[in-house]
Amino acid sequence: MPKISSVAASNTGYVRENNEDNFFLNGKILSTSITGTAIESDNADIGLFAVCDGMGGEESGEIASAIAVDTLHEYYQKVLDNSSFNEAVNSYTNEANARICIEIYKNNGKRMGTTFAMLYIENNTAYVYNIGDSRVYLFRNNQLKQMSRDHTQIRQLLEMGILTAEKAKIHPERHKITQHLGIFPEEMVIEPYAAEPMSILEGDIFLLCSDGLSDMLDDTEIEQIITQHPNPYDTISKLIEAALANGGRDNITVIISKIIESTTLL
Repeated sequence: MPKISSVAASNTGYVRENNEDNFFLNGKILSTSITGTAIESDNADIGLFAVCDGMGGEESGEIASAIAVDTLHEYYQKVLDNSSFNEAVNSYTNEANARICIEIYKNNGKRMGTTFAMLYIENNTAYVYNIGDSRVYLFRNNQLKQMSRDHTQIRQLLEMGILTAEKAKIHPERHKITQHLGIFPEEMVIEPYAAEPMSILEGDIFLLCSDGLSDMLDDTEIEQIITQHPNPYDTISKLIEAALANGGRDNITVIISKIIESTTLL
C-alpha cells in the first residue's frame, strides 16, 4: 500500500482583502487551520484532497468555497465507501452545487461560486477531477504535467489553434471560466472533468492549486521549484514565496501530496 505525505497551505496574497480559497486535506479544511500556515496530513494509505477557489466578491466567494469543502467533509466516508468513485464524485458535486445555489437564493440572488480540483489516491491508483480552473499536476521524473483540464474559453481557443500560449497569458478574458459550482440546473448541467485513472509510483508528487499560484508562476517555474525542493514542506513554502514575489495578485492555495511508499513497479 502507498504512503502519502501531504501538506496544505493558503495565503491571502497582497491584493485581496480576504481569502476566498479553501482546501480539503484528508479531513482537514482551511477553517480549522491558521491562514498562511502549512498543515500536514498523517502519512496515509488513502488520500482525498481538494482545492476550491471561491468567486463572488466580498464574503460570497469564501462562503461558496467553504460550502464546497464542508460538503466534501460530509461526503468523505461516502466517497471512500462507494464502489463507483465516479458516481460518488458526481453525487458530491451535484449536492455542493445545490447548496451553493440555495445560498444564492438566501442572499437575494447575489451570485457566488467556486472551482473544485480533487485528487483521490487508493490502491496505488490516482483519480483526478476538476471543475473550473483550479489545477492538479503530477511531477514525475523531474517533469511537471497538468492532469486536470481548465474549464475556460481560453483553453478552447488554444486547442482550436486560434490563440498561442503566449497570447493566452495576457488575454483579457483568460480568467473567465465556463463551469463552476454555483450554477443553477436550468442554466447548465455541470460536468466535472475526469482524468484517466493512473498508477502511482514511489516519488510521485501531486500538486493541487488555485490560480493564485498558476497565474503567478508558469509550469516551468513550478517544475524548477519542485526539482530543487522535493520535500513537501519546502516545496509548498517555496512555491508560495515565489508567487508572492511575482505579485501575489490573488489568494494562493496549494496542496502537495508525495508518494513515499508504493508497491507499483515500472
